[in-house]
Amino acid sequence: MRNYPRKGILLEQNKEPGLSKEIRILPALPVERSELPGPVSSTPDLLAPYEIVSIAKEANIVDEIDGRRLWKKLAQAARESVSGIVVDALDDEPYISSQLAPTLQFPEQLHQGLRLALRAIGASKSSIEIYRNLFDLDTRIPSSIMGVKVDRISGSYPAESYARRRLQRNSTLVVGACALLFLQRAVYEGLRQTSAFVTVTGDCVANPGNYEVPLGVSAGALLEAVGLITDPKRVVAGGSMTGFSLTDPSTVYLSQTTRGLLAFAEEFQDMGYACLGCGRCTEACPQGLSPYFIYKVMQSHRKHHIELADADLCIGCGSCSYVCPAKLDLAQVMAQAAAYTRRRQTAGGQP
Repeated sequence: MRNYPRKGILLEQNKEPGLSKEIRILPALPVERSELPGPVSSTPDLLAPYEIVSIAKEANIVDEIDGRRLWKKLAQAARESVSGIVVDALDDEPYISSQLAPTLQFPEQLHQGLRLALRAIGASKSSIEIYRNLFDLDTRIPSSIMGVKVDRISGSYPAESYARRRLQRNSTLVVGACALLFLQRAVYEGLRQTSAFVTVTGDCVANPGNYEVPLGVSAGALLEAVGLITDPKRVVAGGSMTGFSLTDPSTVYLSQTTRGLLAFAEEFQDMGYACLGCGRCTEACPQGLSPYFIYKVMQSHRKHHIELADADLCIGCGSCSYVCPAKLDLAQVMAQAAAYTRRRQTAGGQP
């Protein structure tokens, strides 16, 4: 097994003023209530594990952290005798707080959803993980939420990726905070998941904050409903590090895994400088890879050298692009190299 020292970078979080504001539903984008068939249980705490899994399936709940159906994650965890659940509310990417805000603003509902998930998998241990390096917050992070311990995860970005893999190795189920809130609504209110929590912010956004928005709404419609100060030159769906730029926001639609929508006045990738060979990307890579070498190989079309660089170990964190003084889209090149390497491995080394 190949192991590399973890490095990464410490990022300014820029979560305010959005995080401290109350989560809102926009009048122009109302959330539809879609009720499950049958009556709501009058004793949700007495439901059998299979009943909770069945309700999660009927409610079509998708975990925002990995895009998996929640019922499938619960059923698999029950079969594998997982020891406990960790609630993922880390939000370690700058600007994004669409898990942290619901965790802090809806503690009782989150706790009820967590209890249901624990019963569904037959476990009792639980905790909530929140990123430690949040220095710009106006909101206090408690040491526990409804009696559940809050673990403050330290380390450089990408802390969330490493924490998730560590927990999975320890036979712990990691579930997104929002998925548990929708599980609570399904069991206690008999509602399907028809919405998602999304951070909408950036220097072009008039009213930055966290919003509950209907699934399937376009990114353009959401920006229009929140309000723009000026027309953005760059719109990103997802996180500021791992998201993707939108050429036409009106044609991109929000899903359960869209955790952020960011609008900026500057288009960084338009600078178009050549690689300087400074090596900052290699210093920042948490996997110990050399994005500089991989970039050069990909640009020269000498792909037969890619296997020397272990590109398949790339976790897609985007740290290399963030620190690049030439503003090259190294993250995209790394993703292409990783995909190419995995295809060769699957084909037995054939190009």
